[in-house]
Amino acid sequence: MPDLLLGIDVGTSGARAMVFTGDRRELGSARAPLATSHPLPGHAEQDADAIWETVRSLVAAALTGAGCAPDDLASVGVTTQRSSVVIWDRATGEPVASMVLWNDLRGMVRAAELQAAGHPVMGIAAAAKLETVLDTVPDGRSRADEGDLAWGTLDSYLVHRLSGGLHITDRSCAWSAAYLDFAEPTRWNEPLIEHQGLPLGFFPSLCDTTGHIGTTTIGAIGAEVPIGAVVADQQAGMFAHDAVDAGWKATYGTSGVLMVATGDTPDLRSGLVPMVLAGWGDRTSFAAEGMVRSAGEMLRWAVAEGMADSMEALTALAGQAVDSGGVGVRPSLHGMGTPYNDSTVGLAVRGRTDDTTPAQMARAILEGVAFRMCEIVDLTVAIHPVDPRAPLPVDGGLTSSDVFCQIQADLLGRPVIRHPQVEATALGAALAGARGVGVEVAGTESTGDLFEPTTTGSEARERLTRWQTQVIDSPDL
Repeated sequence: MPDLLLGIDVGTSGARAMVFTGDRRELGSARAPLATSHPLPGHAEQDADAIWETVRSLVAAALTGAGCAPDDLASVGVTTQRSSVVIWDRATGEPVASMVLWNDLRGMVRAAELQAAGHPVMGIAAAAKLETVLDTVPDGRSRADEGDLAWGTLDSYLVHRLSGGLHITDRSCAWSAAYLDFAEPTRWNEPLIEHQGLPLGFFPSLCDTTGHIGTTTIGAIGAEVPIGAVVADQQAGMFAHDAVDAGWKATYGTSGVLMVATGDTPDLRSGLVPMVLAGWGDRTSFAAEGMVRSAGEMLRWAVAEGMADSMEALTALAGQAVDSGGVGVRPSLHGMGTPYNDSTVGLAVRGRTDDTTPAQMARAILEGVAFRMCEIVDLTVAIHPVDPRAPLPVDGGLTSSDVFCQIQADLLGRPVIRHPQVEATALGAALAGARGVGVEVAGTESTGDLFEPTTTGSEARERLTRWQTQVIDSPDL
């Protein structure tokens, strides 16, 4: 009987496919970067068809690396970045427009209009952009009405291609798109959809997060394999951390996101954003999250600015400085996330002088990301029952840097524990897929690397206050 698990994880800046055993051991993996175009200021687009072809090649490479065949897979779990907009021809599966990403800002005006009409839609949500994208397609509205076009977030599009025609998404992805009925999250928000003049048949069907969702085609990955999970990327990380029912974690990818499980009740008090973690039948599991919109993205910006040859070189450079030399960085290339939620705020660098060394500048960038996460941790522990001494579990590409993990622990005044599998979202997708088809997986035997703070809690709070005074309490915010 097949017993291997495939996790497909497509983020904003990269995609990966990973093969795991039932005891969470990685057998093979493959990764590729994804290109983003910016045709206008504030716009961010990708080619969904190119992403699909990349995913196919990554799956083949991961299977080769694992020394196994597609028939050896018990399940496929799919996770992607959230709130993208893909519109495709239902008959051919080909996209009819560029995919618009979550961090694209073209929806800000429309979001304000929808909010005024009583629909709580954030500017980065798909619901604020779908109409604009559809209206760029020739005869887009009429083709949608006639059933020729389908739309979905990226997970929906990839499942369509993997399965040869399924048009589905789960609640964790639908909630992020702002199209789910907030009061009854087992269905679409039909008043909003009607307000926008869109046909309900244009939308994917809602499926359970885990279950026997569909089957891949031989043409897609070489075998008919059960698709056992469709889940948004941050929520997939909760599966990897065994935190679906209780717990928290922070993932540092393009953005930095802290998520805490809240059970069957959405968090409407803390200033964090209520999210659907997963859904099965009539049961919906909630979480709350806070976002640092620019985390790993800050390192890519620094590399593009010539501060280092690579992200790895930048974190190594930061390790050569004992402090930032008075430099403060506000990491806000695409506005400020939690708790500010202001997309108009730009990047800020304060205190840089002719004497600032490259190492100090690199450290200031990492500290900026870490300070922003400290603000979100403070919001979380003020409301949620998190042990004041409990380590913050972390994962994501940026956490492969020991320097960054130590900076985060020091600025929190709290231990940080790095997941044994840094790419935890891919593992979470694989584990969720196993759950969907009834394959038992072993619990983790390793707790990961622990980074103890060299500061006290009071010292950490003082440093956060100084940084906020320098880069947050400034005239442009």
